[in-house]
Amino acid sequence: MALSVDTSGTAPRPDPHSLAAWAGDQRIFISSVMADDMAPLRTRLAGVVESLGAEPVWFEAFGGRDDDAEVAYLSEVDSSSVYLGILGRTYGRLDKTTRMSATHAEYRRAEQQGLSVSVWVSGEDDVQADQKAFIDEVRTFHTTGSFSDADDLAEGVRRRLTQMAASALSPWVNLGGTVFRAREIRDDGATVTIQATVHSPQVLADIEAMRPGSSNSREPRLTYSGRSWPVRVQHVTTRTTTARSTEVDIELERRKDAGSSWMGMTFSVGGTTYTSDQLAERDLRQMLFGEEDQSNVLSLGGRIRDFTADLPTGGVSTDVYQAVFALLLTEALVESGRAMRATRVLVSPLGPRGRNLSLEWVGHSNRGDRPTTCSLSGVMPAR
Repeated sequence: MALSVDTSGTAPRPDPHSLAAWAGDQRIFISSVMADDMAPLRTRLAGVVESLGAEPVWFEAFGGRDDDAEVAYLSEVDSSSVYLGILGRTYGRLDKTTRMSATHAEYRRAEQQGLSVSVWVSGEDDVQADQKAFIDEVRTFHTTGSFSDADDLAEGVRRRLTQMAASALSPWVNLGGTVFRAREIRDDGATVTIQATVHSPQVLADIEAMRPGSSNSREPRLTYSGRSWPVRVQHVTTRTTTARSTEVDIELERRKDAGSSWMGMTFSVGGTTYTSDQLAERDLRQMLFGEEDQSNVLSLGGRIRDFTADLPTGGVSTDVYQAVFALLLTEALVESGRAMRATRVLVSPLGPRGRNLSLEWVGHSNRGDRPTTCSLSGVMPAR
């Protein structure tokens, strides 16, 4: 499947009303060691978060608790939507059970829970060994910011939170192999309406070709935000606003996904029973990491489509590559019937060994009475 990607589709800066609406739904966890030099930075960041209209979640505001300041507040991380970490030269006191600092444990929990992550580093030339390892771990999947003083940090965090709002308000969409950013997606369970600003002439032409009655009209899949369905295009309306962009409204009818008919089934071969979730993990390990599987069970119930050949091979930014990877993985998993939705897709920049992946999706229990959470991590070799 040849993809058509609107690589110029950067998320527009949100207007004040949209930014305030986004911020009003955010709980932002502020994480750092509790050293004296961090106190003014934490206070300053709490003020930045509040000025945007979001809720800062930080130790100083918990009040009345008997817990030590160096205890990891994992329950507070669980109820937050953004992890905001400040890393200086000091790693922090080790917890006797986890052998990690509270800040490190909170970061790990934020990763597990799928929070948006923003980490800022200062004094990197003179950090403890454990702290250096922690920073390197964060940089596997996230770009860290640096700062020189409280003003610099406050401005950087304000800018980063605004970027997070822009991305959240402009989700990437894959409609039948045509990838672009949407300004708004409305879904009532039967009809999905997408509003977008398209910059690429090729992407615009591909969308217009989906109009009912056109020679290339078809029933594509719609994939965004970890979800995917087959759809039927009902209407496509375009409005040219500038020489470089066109406003597009797309109305889609949701269709039933044929791949869901056997989800949750089990398969027995040679006295061994495999769940759909186990087969999905085996399939992905072979596809993404090149792991050999000699069990001859991967064909049971059908294979997950190998989407890796459709990934961009060059000329796109890391952000675009990560977005396209997440869309293609989600589509392949859901259309195969192996998953209900994808919940976390982390893709690192390309390194000497390839790209680090950390994936999570909602699969199916053996009895089919409740969803299960499946996860997978490893290194996808450079191709």
